[in-house]
This record gives sequence, C-alpha cells and structure tokens, in this order.
Amino acid sequence: MTYLFAFLALTLQPSIWKHYGKSRFFLFLQGARFASGLLIVFVLTYFSLIDQSWQAFFSIGTLFLGIFMLLDLIFVRVPYGSVTPLIGALCLLFFSFIHFLYPLMQTKAEYQFISGRTTIVTKKEESMDEQHIPVVPEPYARYKSEKLLGEIAHVSYYELGHTSLQKIDGTLYWVTPIELNGFFKWLKSGEVPGYIKMSAEDENANAVLVRSKMKYVPSAYFNDNLKRHVRLAYSNPVLFAASFEPDDSGKPYYVMPYGYYQKLRQIPNIKGVILIDPENGSMKRYPIDKVPTFVDQVIPSKVAEMWNQWYGENVHGYWNKLLAQEDIKKPTAWSQSDEVNGVFDRRLRLNWFTDFTRPKSGSGAMVGYSMLNTRTGKMTYYSGANGLLNGKSAMNIAEKTFKQNRYNAGIPTLYTIYGQETWVVPLMDSNDVLREMMLVNAKNESVYSAETDKQTLFDNYKYILATKMTNDTSVPTDHAHLKTVKGTIDKIYKYQDDQTHQTLIEFMLQGYKRIYTVSSDQNPYAVFLENGDKVSVVYTDTSEVMTIIQKLKIETTK
Repeated sequence: MTYLFAFLALTLQPSIWKHYGKSRFFLFLQGARFASGLLIVFVLTYFSLIDQSWQAFFSIGTLFLGIFMLLDLIFVRVPYGSVTPLIGALCLLFFSFIHFLYPLMQTKAEYQFISGRTTIVTKKEESMDEQHIPVVPEPYARYKSEKLLGEIAHVSYYELGHTSLQKIDGTLYWVTPIELNGFFKWLKSGEVPGYIKMSAEDENANAVLVRSKMKYVPSAYFNDNLKRHVRLAYSNPVLFAASFEPDDSGKPYYVMPYGYYQKLRQIPNIKGVILIDPENGSMKRYPIDKVPTFVDQVIPSKVAEMWNQWYGENVHGYWNKLLAQEDIKKPTAWSQSDEVNGVFDRRLRLNWFTDFTRPKSGSGAMVGYSMLNTRTGKMTYYSGANGLLNGKSAMNIAEKTFKQNRYNAGIPTLYTIYGQETWVVPLMDSNDVLREMMLVNAKNESVYSAETDKQTLFDNYKYILATKMTNDTSVPTDHAHLKTVKGTIDKIYKYQDDQTHQTLIEFMLQGYKRIYTVSSDQNPYAVFLENGDKVSVVYTDTSEVMTIIQKLKIETTK
C-alpha cells in the first residue's frame, strides 16, 4: 500500500493529460517521474526506515509531492487555470512551516508535556547503598573490553558497540555488545559471538566475554539489520533507539522503544517496547506498564536529554528562552558523553541523571538536578540542591587534586551517600586506565576522599564526614558518627592483600557482633594481635557489620 504513493509523482492535472497525452516525450517523463517516486518511497521505507503513517507523509511526503507538482512548470506548457503548480507551492510552504516555524511555536507545549510528568521535591531522603555505587568509569570498562576483544578469533570482523550501565541479577555491570565491522565482514561472518560485561562496582574485576551468537544486530545489513527486522514486522509506530540488555540469566536481548509523536512530530511520546531475541529474531511487543522486570531502559538517553532541556529552558516560552531567560536553567552539556548519565537508585532502578545550572556561562554551582525514571518516563526534580557543586566543578577539583599525575576525570555521578549529596568522580590516566576514585562533597568541596580501592574510599569518607562536618545537621547521627569501644579480642583472622601487599587484620570483640578491620600500614603492631588482647577501637558508627578502624590502641596483650 505504501508504494501506491508513488502515483503522486505523476502529473495530477487532467487537462495536462488531455493536452499532452499522446506525446511520447510526455509519456516518457511520466514514466521517469513514477520510477523516481518508487525509488523515493523505497529509500524512505527500506533504508531510512521511516514509519509508514499519515504523520510521516505530511512531515516528509509534502516535500516530494510539492517538487513533483512544480515540475509541470518546467517540462510542459501548463494550460491556463491549472492548479497543480499552486498546490505544489503550497506543499513546499507547508513543509517549510512545520519544519522551521512550527517548532518555535511549541516551546510552551513541550514544557507542559514534561512538567506534567515531573514531581518537584527538595531533597533525597534515603542514602544510597555504597555496595551498588559504580566506581568503574565507562572509558576504563571499554579499555578492558577492547583488550578482551583482541583475544577473540577473527577479531578483525568485530568492533565494540555502545557501552551501557546495566543491572544483571542484582549487580551493576558495564555491558558492551560486539558489532560487525563493515559490510564485507558481515558477509563473511553473518553473526557476532556475544557481548562483553565488566563489573561497575568492583574496580579490580576483569572484563568477561559472554558467548551468545547474535544474528540480528544494529551493524548487520539488509534484513538482518535489527531496526529493519523490526520495521518489517511493525510498519506504523515510530521506532526509537534500541538498547542492549541481558536478562538476569545473561541471555541477551535488544529493547526497542516504540510510540508516536505529538504536535506534528515535535514531541516524542513512548508507549512501550519491542523485545527482540538477536539469535533467532523473535519479537514481542509490550506496553509501557507491562515491560519485563529485567529491562532497565525504556526511555532512550536522547529523548531524556530533550525532555530535560524542555523542562529547564521552555518554562516561559520561546521569546523568554531567547531574550529575558527568566527562570531558565540549563542541563549540563558534557563534551565527551551524553548529557544524561545512568544512575541506579537504592532499589536498583535506573534513572537518567543531569544537573542544572544558571544560563550564565562558567557557573560552578547547580540550581537543582533531575532523575528521570528510565522505565516509566516520570521525572523528579530536586530543587533543594541549589548552590551545590555542579558536575564540571567536581571534575575540576578531582583533576587539580592529582595535578602532578595529569589524571583525567571521568563523567561524575551524584549520589546521596551517608545523608550527603556526593559526587563520585573516577580518575584515569591518558590510556583510560583507572588510577584513583574520589568522593567530593557537593556542599563543601574541601570534604573529599580519594583512594585506589572502593572499601577504603567509602570508609575514609565516613570518617571525614564525622570529623569535619560534625556541626552540619544534615549529616544523620546514625550514618557518620565516630564511636569508641574497648574490649577483648575473641576471634581474629589475618591475611595479605595481593593488590597492596599489606597485611589485613579482621577481629571481633567479646559481646559485639561487628567485624573490625585494620591494616598493617595503619598500625604496624596490629600484626601481633592475638585472641585475648585488650584493645581500644575508634571507628565510624554505621549499620554495617564490617567497618574499617580509624584508630587502634592496644591496651594489654595476653
């Protein structure tokens, strides 16, 4: 049915056919126009994979319809009273209007669309579980994945796809699908061997190849191409960027959001996803409220960026955005990354995060930040963050702290850690190798922790919060207070850390269930501790079973 639109490429004025219908040249031109119409429809549907809907016709088809109608002015002598050139000119005017002028008139509608699904709150109430805070940056994960990719047979056939943060069976990973490296490599191979995952929570983890043959991938060609494969089955809905997501057992899937546009293709509205098995191409369509639980991302990052921009800049319409800029706030634009970053909350739900700053260039403080739920599209804006350190300032602080090492800061993410908004900033060398991890307090940039291992990083941050911010009522007393306990050791365990080559001592005191940890670097005499020794321990009091000791005093030995 779609190819019937090619008939619109013909001369549509009956009087012209009556006048020139017996001319071979005229008939040749009509045949050429019809063939051109078929070619245009083929390119738009098979290569551009445009949705076959009336909205698409009015948005794109009017351009070609107008051009073909105006061709009558060039190749034939248009009879008096012919209306096709006029209709052609109107089509081109309509196309220009909806693509250049109409979008400027929709700033208010765009703001109302996103503000209708936004909740404004002052502050997060819950602190994040530090065990699920990713400290491994994406560039380092890709660096490790590239090394592993080089070990695969016929490595020249493949390249790394888009890396994304995923939850797999309750653990956060950087997941990178393997893609085909060009047309001839696709002809030779026809499929990819799997994907690569690397823990985002453990800085000492290595990348792992998960073998799973995949035929329908974005880098394949013809009907093996992922989006074309979906389009052949679903011709009408608008298809958005697909995400790669393994389920909790590690089986890979592609998740392609679908929906439609409002306001003549100006406002994308996502209504659900199509789940594709890349091995055999089987598909299933789910509305947005029935999406399988393992799927983290329904709303693509580019759509989230657009919605955040509307929320920050379109509050009072187009002219205010252009001139007065009253109540305008701008989402952060990262030069080496998307404008939104994936952040998992305490319940391991993925959100698109971005902070907002004033329109003034070079502002170092944020006016707020947003968290957009990637499954529902609902957004929460945290207005109580006004005046806190923004992400680019956190990167500058981290890089200046290690200025002599010339480390590069990765894209930071903001979490509520021990009751405090805190930037998590990875630091890498020029080869994207992770060298340091840093926690920077968003309220007070002089409060930070920088370490090479995650456990010490968070324990030191707890200690600094307890000692440097004791007068700050925003630090909950049950999250970051120093406590001293004296007792007798009744269980003890010693081992050497392979990474730091220091001895770690773990022990328990009589009558206490907490496990205390101290290193030989902190207290060289700790290596001589035995059961029955009396000690005095200073530690940061939290609800965790294991804790790093801040100070250890050996009272007596047996």
